Amino acid sequence: MFSILIVDDEPDNFDVLETFLNQENYQLHYAASGQEAIASLPILCPDLILLDVMMPGLDGIKVCQRIRAMSEWEAVPIIMVTALTAKADLVCCFDAGADDFISKPINRLELQARVRSMLRIHKQYQQLETFNARLEAAVQHRTLQLQEIVFTDHLTQLPSRACLLEKLEQQLQVSAESLVLICLDCDEFKLVNGSFGHAIGDQLLVAIAERLTALLKSDEHLFRLGGDEFCFLLHRAANP
Repeated sequence: MFSILIVDDEPDNFDVLETFLNQENYQLHYAASGQEAIASLPILCPDLILLDVMMPGLDGIKVCQRIRAMSEWEAVPIIMVTALTAKADLVCCFDAGADDFISKPINRLELQARVRSMLRIHKQYQQLETFNARLEAAVQHRTLQLQEIVFTDHLTQLPSRACLLEKLEQQLQVSAESLVLICLDCDEFKLVNGSFGHAIGDQLLVAIAERLTALLKSDEHLFRLGGDEFCFLLHRAANP
């Protein structure tokens, strides 16, 4: 059920609007002033605001401007209800942030049509926001997956060559501390693959990675560069 906030200092005007809209299955709320309307927004969370222009104190134009200045309510549709007919007055309504207007005396069919139109647009806007949020979440999730693929060696689960280059760039930008790279490879590893097959060779690489990882201290990192090549990144000269 859509929620509509009617803002008017004259209760009789609310009664008229309620009579015109009572068959449309809307939840109607009433605010007798601009200050009351603004204060009620977090409580009522209206899907549409019918806002009278001519009100004492805080008039409809100022109320509309204040609502539009609030990020959480800047998208709620506002229909200005006015007895003013001059083009300049209507321009002021739109400049203040109104989405539509309806002139007094109010025609029932016109009111119903304009309300339905604004609510339909608002619903489409909410659906678009939901879709965009889901799309953004999916993109972020996919980005994390791709980063994991790029920065993680799928066999040993060690950080990859790309991860090493990324970390080196970050370390060199934020710290003048000396960095030490120690690269190693396994001699004649091709003989293992040739004699026992790649499956055994892969098992050996995993075992080597686990053994080397066990030697790491808290500030040290191990990367697999590819094949049988590994690399230590240290903050000081040390024997891994």
